[in-house]
Amino acid sequence: MKRKLNFYFFGDIGEYDKYNPEFVCSREYTSEILYLIAQNAPFTISSFEIARFLNIKEEVVVNIINNLELINAVEVKDNTYMVKFPVFLEEDVVEMEHYVHNVGETIGKKIIDMKDMIYEKVSHLRCFKYHSYERILYHIICNEIFDGTAFEFFTERNTFCASKLQPGNRDYIIVGYEDSKLVEKHNNKILCSSNNYRSCGFTFNSFGDSNGLRKDMFRFFRLTQKSIGSASPFDAVNILYNKALDRINKKIAYECGTLICNIIENDITYSQLSDKEKNIVQFLKELEYISIKDDENIILVNIPVFYDFELSTIIKELSDSILVNIFPIVKEIFDNFEINASTLTPVKHKVDIKETANEVWHQIFGSTNEYLVKEGFVATPSNIDGQGRYLRSLTIAEI
Repeated sequence: MKRKLNFYFFGDIGEYDKYNPEFVCSREYTSEILYLIAQNAPFTISSFEIARFLNIKEEVVVNIINNLELINAVEVKDNTYMVKFPVFLEEDVVEMEHYVHNVGETIGKKIIDMKDMIYEKVSHLRCFKYHSYERILYHIICNEIFDGTAFEFFTERNTFCASKLQPGNRDYIIVGYEDSKLVEKHNNKILCSSNNYRSCGFTFNSFGDSNGLRKDMFRFFRLTQKSIGSASPFDAVNILYNKALDRINKKIAYECGTLICNIIENDITYSQLSDKEKNIVQFLKELEYISIKDDENIILVNIPVFYDFELSTIIKELSDSILVNIFPIVKEIFDNFEINASTLTPVKHKVDIKETANEVWHQIFGSTNEYLVKEGFVATPSNIDGQGRYLRSLTIAEI
């Protein structure tokens, strides 16, 4: 079995077109080709050698390389290659463990010590009437702060890079991990993965680990678009159809968000809905954002619904307090990382150390989230077979 990479994308990857890294990296043989380039020293493996190793035609390799070059994922020199984004192989993951060992407990204890102040802040949220401290803090601390405001906070302090302008007017960072059981044990099962689907002021979020295929708005729409990417041999038609599908998906998400807002604000029942609204409710029910008590004709919203006008203030206040408190611990880890990371694959491939350090922060806050879950300070997401652990929420920018 040929070795390959799994990919993660942080930031705005844009429409599902030729500049979309998920679209490019999902094409056949791309994962295996990038693994071979990363595994070798920069500019030491050619398209001929890659084609021979994978037992495919050299023109297939060249075409894939051209697509990767278009999104700035590889650099080409004399028909040899270098990766231009952080790739972590098995030996890298083992080494990175040394930098984050026990840090989750250290940071987690500092946060729990701030419990009274944190509880007081979130008790003012409207959704606090329907959800526990633990459920609300799961979304605010584990996701909104650690996987949100922390990036701006640490970027301002030159700790790591949280943004990278890319071709096609995008802003994202690609991270690749070797597809192996060892890497899965260290990486896929920690709580550090945020999915967001945004449309016209509504953000459908799920936050959890990467150990499976979630049933959420983001993954469902991406899966349908990914299937269209190989639906026909006519790539240009597939891409144009996906652009049209983007607009349709945004409209569906907007209608879903509007209906959830209407259910909460007006306490409407299932029988009061139009046929079109009932179809939307059934869609939301299948994705488990809502449930219906058939015997009572009542629609229940199963997820915390945050309103941005109140949430943004609370997140900023909590973020400032929490991140300032843990900054000395985090800075020491990153200072040590920058001095001693010379053997890591992305460093060998001359990837910016600040970009590579971005992934170290994911490991840090992921292990901290695990500690907060273990201590019961935040909610515990149940493990769903084939989907992993995650919890959903919705944020509304305007009402």
